[in-house]
Amino acid sequence: MALLEVNNIIKKYDKSPVLKGISFSLNEGEVMSIIGRSGCGKTTLLRCLNYLENIDDGNVTLNNELVLDNTFKKKKDKELIKYRKKYGLVFQNFNLFPQYTCYQNIRLPLYLAMKKEGKVDEELIDKTVIDLLSKVGLLDKKDQYPGNLSGGQQQRVAIARALALKPEILCFDEPTSALDPELTNEVLKVILELKNKLHLTMIIVTHEMNFAKNVSDKVMFMKDGEIVEIGKPKEVFNSANPEVKAFISSFYND
Repeated sequence: MALLEVNNIIKKYDKSPVLKGISFSLNEGEVMSIIGRSGCGKTTLLRCLNYLENIDDGNVTLNNELVLDNTFKKKKDKELIKYRKKYGLVFQNFNLFPQYTCYQNIRLPLYLAMKKEGKVDEELIDKTVIDLLSKVGLLDKKDQYPGNLSGGQQQRVAIARALALKPEILCFDEPTSALDPELTNEVLKVILELKNKLHLTMIIVTHEMNFAKNVSDKVMFMKDGEIVEIGKPKEVFNSANPEVKAFISSFYND
């Protein structure tokens, strides 16, 4: 049985469809890259999965438990906490708090989650944050502020923060879009380590074709809010579909 089942997700803005019946499944420990041109619905899909947008139809199950349908928009934030904890989202522009140190940025979601549940365990928080900083190779930067870090280091802090609540699925929205080639490789290396060492289940919206081809277990190509093709990287990258071929070849011919 698949860990994640996404069934016929439909999302509209002002009656205009942005996601037109998205369906896919993901097994535990798998990495899926979502590719496609800007505006095709990739980021909107991630936002829906992470409860940042409501959906108009369809549903999502995680470990055979219903975690999203069109009734969730009526739920209060307090009700959504247990569902939001199932996902971690690393934003395109990091979204770190500049006034907080690396340690404090990672501590914050843990503290807020515990506070809402009625019991704050500072010793557990400290142990968790230190462990996460070690995993992303930034323990020596724990008292530094984001402004003193490189883009790649900031992204690693954002990854550690997303892991703080032990999500079942980690989502990335263009994790390397704001980075130069050297820092891009640095972040991609961290993501690869998350796959190989922690066996995390991940969904990654990316324009890094080599990464999608060599690291992913599945690749999904989207256009105009629909899935055009989904399958193993070899299948998608050797697709006979002219739209898929044109998109992929544009990266290698530039």
